[in-house]
Parts: sequence; structure tokens; C-alpha cells
Amino acid sequence: MLIIVVVLVGAGFYWFFVENKETDEMTEAFIQRWLTNDNGTLATYILDGDVEDEDEVKGREALSETLGLWMTYALKKQDKALFEKSYQLLRRYFLDDSGFVFWKLKESGETDVSANALIDDIRIAGALYKAGESWNKRKYIETASRITAYVAQNNENQEILTDFYEREDNYASEFITLSYIDGQTLQYLGSKGTLAPQVSESTIEVLKQAPMKQGFYPKTYNVEENHYVYDEKINMVDQALVALHQSEIGIGSKDFLQFIRSEMEQRGLVHGIYDRKTKQPLVEYESPAIYALLIMYCLEIGDVSLAEDIRTQMKQFLVTRRYSKYFGGYSIYDHDTHIFDNVLPLLAEQQMEKQ
Repeated sequence: MLIIVVVLVGAGFYWFFVENKETDEMTEAFIQRWLTNDNGTLATYILDGDVEDEDEVKGREALSETLGLWMTYALKKQDKALFEKSYQLLRRYFLDDSGFVFWKLKESGETDVSANALIDDIRIAGALYKAGESWNKRKYIETASRITAYVAQNNENQEILTDFYEREDNYASEFITLSYIDGQTLQYLGSKGTLAPQVSESTIEVLKQAPMKQGFYPKTYNVEENHYVYDEKINMVDQALVALHQSEIGIGSKDFLQFIRSEMEQRGLVHGIYDRKTKQPLVEYESPAIYALLIMYCLEIGDVSLAEDIRTQMKQFLVTRRYSKYFGGYSIYDHDTHIFDNVLPLLAEQQMEKQ
């Protein structure tokens, strides 16, 4: 009997691994087919269009944020070819000689923006440093140093890194969005010498000291007026990112964890937006991107059971019909989906496989 149990348990782990690996491959193939422009950049949506979303992105436009997530995925799966391809896209379309990274491109690869985005730049730089060290690629390290040096010189305001630098106006934002503070990556970049330790530490301190209201994190911090700003409508992407970034540097929030656990126990899901005071959902929609971030957060704090429950709900949005033309994609509605709802689940699956 013991032998049978061991065999069955072993088989369960084997099929769990195979399922995860197959899911990764089919979602990656979906992205390559439906969310990749002719020039290789990753499109934000399947369908082209002139209507901008709340982040001022439309149709087939490509984001430095997506590129950074894609590079992180390639690094985690140790796919050297995929990472090199992403690096070439960075060099050709997103990066100029100064180290400035354009936050958004047109489908053609051209751009009319003159601002960078802190979170995207540090994610890309962190991935480049790690890839360069892991694979002995000096060019990755040199590019990472150039990007980090540009951020250090231009995105700092009151010795704190802020959301963006607008180079046409020579203006660094007075706000830092809490979800932009990737403390673990900032610590790592600070150790490389191109980002001043005091700037890295003071930026991380904003994340560490963030006070919660009604169990939710602030949206931003005004570095010139020294105060946190809260939204009345709580976006769960931001909340999940802050929780994840805090957990990665050893800080936990019992209130936020309890809220997520309560939502999963009582509703069986997490909505996209909530009212801060009542904690009631303001929208019906769910998001694989939110679920993916929550999975990574739960794994980071060691709550594997909750991570698995959330993963089960996330998989409800995955197209598993092998004869569907959208096989492997997440959240397909009216023949469209958002790139984040597909890339972030890949990262969550990578982390699940390592448990």
C-alpha cells in the first residue's frame, strides 16, 4: 500500500510539472502568434484601434513594461535565445545612446513619447545584470549600467526616484507610485555602483513606511510635500504589486493577506477594483494579471495553499480548447486580450514550478 501511495504521489507531482510546462509553452506560443508585431515588439492588444485605455495605450502599441516582463520570463526559464532576441529589440527600438528608454512605441517601432518609466527601466536593468552575470555576457551588463546611470541622474527628486523623467521639459515627477518601488531590484542595482545607495535606500523606505487605510496601501507618495496619497477606488493590480514588493524585502501585511483570503473564501474570486471604505467590489471583472501577481505574492510569503486556490481561479480564463485559434491565451473577449493578462501568468507559473 505504501508503495502504491508513493507512486501515486510521485505521479501527481510529475503531471503537475508537465501541466505547468505545457501551459507555459502554449501561452508563450499564443503571445508569439497573436501579440507580436511584425518587427518583433510585443503588442498590448490583439486588435488595433484608436481607443486608449486608462494607461493611455492602444491597440498594437508596444511598452517597455512588457519588454521588461518578457525579459524576466526568458531569464527565469533560462531561455538564452529568447532573452537575446528581447535584448536586440531593446537596443533597436526602445533605447537610445544616453541610456534613456522610451516607455511606449507605435506598432512600427517609432515613438512620439519623450518620457521614461522608472519601474520599466529598473526591471530591464535588473534582468540585464542578472543575465550578464549568469551567462557571462558583458554587453548585457554594460547596457544595464547605462540604463541605471540614466535613471540615477534624471529620475531622482528629493533623493527619491520618481515615476518618470520628461526629457523635453527636463522634469522629474514629484510622485512615486508605490507599486513602482521594486525594493528587491533597487537593492540589487544599488549593489552595482551605478545607483547611489542613499537614493536606493530612501526610495525603498517609502515602500517600507507606507501606512495602510482600511486595509489598503497608498497609491502614490508626493516627494516634494512628503505625504502619501490614497485612491478611493482601489485598483488591485497596484495593491498586489505593492504587497509583492514588500514581501520580497521581508515585510508582510496581515490586513491585505486577510482581505485576499476572505475574498477567495467568500466569493471564490478577486475583483479588479474595490471601494476603499466599504471594501465592496466596484466592477464585475476579474484579471489573470491580478491573479498572477497574487500567486507570486502568496508564494513569496509561503502561503502555497492560497496560491494554488488563486491559480485554479486564474486558469478559468485560459483557453484550453486545442482547436481554438486562441489556444493558450488568457481572457479572450470579443477576439481581444491584454498582453499583461498573458505575460504575468507565465511568470506566476514559473514561480509555481519552483515550489
